[in-house]
Order: sequence, then C-alpha cells, then structure tokens
Amino acid sequence: MNEHIPDLELSYYAFDPDSIAPERQAKIQRHTASCDECGQRLNFYLVAEDDLHDPMVWGTSSTALPASLQLPPAIRAFTNRCTAEDADADVLLAPFFSNPAKAMWANLPRQREFRTSGVVRRLNAHADSVAATEPATALIFADLARAIADVLPHDLYPNNALFELRGTAWKTRGHALLLLGRFDEAVDSLRCAEREYGRLTSPILSLADVDLARAAVYYQLEELERAATHAERAEHTFAQLGQEHRRLKALLLRGSIRYLALDLGTASAIFQQVIEYGEAADSAHWIAQGSYARANCELDRGKIAEASMLFHAAMVIFREIGAEVHCVATQWGLARVLLHSGRPADAASRLREVMRAFERMSRVMEVAFVGLDLADALVVLQQPKQVVKVAAHAFRILKEAGVVTSALTALAYLKEAASHDRLSRELIHEIRTFMRRAERHPELLFVPPPEQQS
Repeated sequence: MNEHIPDLELSYYAFDPDSIAPERQAKIQRHTASCDECGQRLNFYLVAEDDLHDPMVWGTSSTALPASLQLPPAIRAFTNRCTAEDADADVLLAPFFSNPAKAMWANLPRQREFRTSGVVRRLNAHADSVAATEPATALIFADLARAIADVLPHDLYPNNALFELRGTAWKTRGHALLLLGRFDEAVDSLRCAEREYGRLTSPILSLADVDLARAAVYYQLEELERAATHAERAEHTFAQLGQEHRRLKALLLRGSIRYLALDLGTASAIFQQVIEYGEAADSAHWIAQGSYARANCELDRGKIAEASMLFHAAMVIFREIGAEVHCVATQWGLARVLLHSGRPADAASRLREVMRAFERMSRVMEVAFVGLDLADALVVLQQPKQVVKVAAHAFRILKEAGVVTSALTALAYLKEAASHDRLSRELIHEIRTFMRRAERHPELLFVPPPEQQS
C-alpha cells in the first residue's frame, strides 16, 4: 500500500485545495477513497471546514471568534498543533503499546501530559490496528482513548474535534467487543458512538461507519434483517460519498448476510460484484476476497468445478500478498472441494494439514470446524476410530484455549458417538450447525438429536 498522506497536506487539501498541484490533488483523492485511515483523517478536516462559519466551534460556547483572526492561518496553526501532539503521543505511548498491562494501572487520564488530542488519536489508531488479532488489547486502548477524550478541554479543541475523537473511541470499543463476542456491550458502545458523531455538523460518513459496525454485530447475533438494513444503508452512503473501500466492505458483508440466510444465489451475485469491482479497479485484494466468498457459495450450491476455480484464483492472490490466514482458509475450501468430489482420502490428508496450520496460528474454533469436516471424510472412509482421535484433539485444543461454551459438549458427544459406532454424516452436519450457532450464541446448550438420545 502507498504511504499515508501527511496530516498537513490533508488539511491543505480540505481547506485550500488550490495550494496543491492538480496531479497531487488527484492522487490524494484516489488514496483517501481506498485508505480508511487517511479517509477518516480527511473527513475530520472536511467536517471542521463545514463548521468554519460558526465561530463558536473554535472556542467555548460563550467565546466569539475575534474579527481580526484570519481563519486559514488559524486552521493551519491547529493542524500544526495536532501534528506536534501526535509526535509527542508517539513517544509517550510507546512503552504502553509494547506493554498493554502497564497501561491498565497507569491511570493515564489523570496525568496532564496525556490529556491531548494527539494521545487520543494514537490510542484510537493503535486499538484499531490490533483489534483483529488482539481484541482484548484493543479494548484496553479504546477505553483509555474514551476516558481521555472525555476530559479534553473545550477551550483548546474545536467541539467538532472532540466529538469526532469521542465517537471514534466508542466505535473502536464496539469493534473490539464484537470480536470478543460481547455483542450486547458492542451495541451499547455503537449507540454512544452514534450520539457523539451525531453532534458533528457533517456526520454522514461517520454515521455510515457506525451503520456498518452495527450490521456486523447484528450479523453475528443472526438478526439478519436488521443486519441487512444497516449494511445496505452504509453501502448507499459510502457510494454517494465516493468511499469505495468502505462501500466494498459493506457489499461483502451484505453477501455474507445473504449467505448465512441460505440465500445462496443472491449471495453469489453480490460476491460476483466484488470480483468485478476488483477487476475494474485492478485490485487483487477485492478479487481474492470476492472469489473466496463466492467459492463457498458455489460449493454449497453443488457447483464443484466453479468453486474449485474460484478457490484457486483466490489462493494465487493470497499467496502473492502473504495473507497466511486467508491462504489456509482457502486450502480448507479446496479440501472441501475434494470431499464433495468423492475423494475422501485426499480430502482427509489436506484437512489434517489445514488443522495443523490453524493450530499453529491459535485459531482454535477453525481447528474444531476443520475437525468436523475431517470427521465427515473419515466416516466416508469408514474409520470411526480416527474420528474419536480427531474429536478428542479438537476438544483438548478448545479446552486449553479457555473455550467454555457448549461447543465442548458437542465435540464430546461426537467422540462418544464415534466410539459407539453411532456416527453418521447427518449427525456431523447437525453438530456443525449447532457449533456455528454456539459460536455466536455461547449461552446455547447442546442437546443430542432425538434419534441419538439413549
């Protein structure tokens, strides 16, 4: 990816575009349309620009803007100040980013040097960057950002700046809670983000981000109609604003919602739109994402040859860009193609490799689900003793990782059924379906199918 656009240049682009060469303007426009971080920073400056006609923004509610103050220099001074604060924040926060536990007891909001907008921006950015792999750590830093943003003085920062910082902290917190499976808390955090963003003069883009985050939460809760409503609204807004990277995220989520609803034809058509966008924009990332998602649809629809072609197309790109997790997931898909093609022995060999790869990455739920596909292949091969070993291994991996949901009960039942020769592919399907639901709803209890109860 190209380097991010400097803050000062983004502010000039927002406030005084004529000061930037036309070809550089075009490059900034292309970059901010595809880069979330720079797009969000540009939105801050654009929002601030909308507020320039209201002098109250630049002080407390009772302070008028001096007539002698020229706004462009004021804006530039504020931008320079933000840049300096960001640089100071990098130094102040480095020890805490390398040791999140230290940040928990340091009580940063009470220390004057940490009460700056730069610290909040850096906390928000760091929380967002680690959320996918370390959601608990992301939650720590999002909470710190929220606490510090709440005590920033209004006489030093434009109100719009504070609302943006606070809204982003709540939104980042909601994303971390989503990844931690704490869905009700995520909904509450996103409601708070909406409240803060709603106080901006131009909140459209920020509120669309909240819509997309809400869609992801409701998707996990399997409230699919609500999820679809928020995803469609977000996609429409992103399209209007020319935010293509965000629009594609919303489009991909819309497809995933239809896939979960078993509307495979519609899901496949949506994922094809992602592929076509990637081809038109020469974006390997979106070609791979769309190909992988559509491959799963086509496999479930019984279109094995098409699924195989799409999985291979995705694999080539994921290998080129070094996306290891996506590579392994695609290998999993190709192993499922072998299973559905009547080659259970080859499928079993591939699935064992995929299980080991996910285990090395500590992707414990993926280990369990691949184990179910492996059990499926072993039933076809009439090797119930091997199923016992696979189920026991998956059970141990989840237990050691601290998974305490009824997914463990389901795996234990799989092991028992295999050891007593009561295993069938239908039973494995029911266990897989239950475990998918239990992943989203950990409070669910596993009850063996009636015909399997003794």
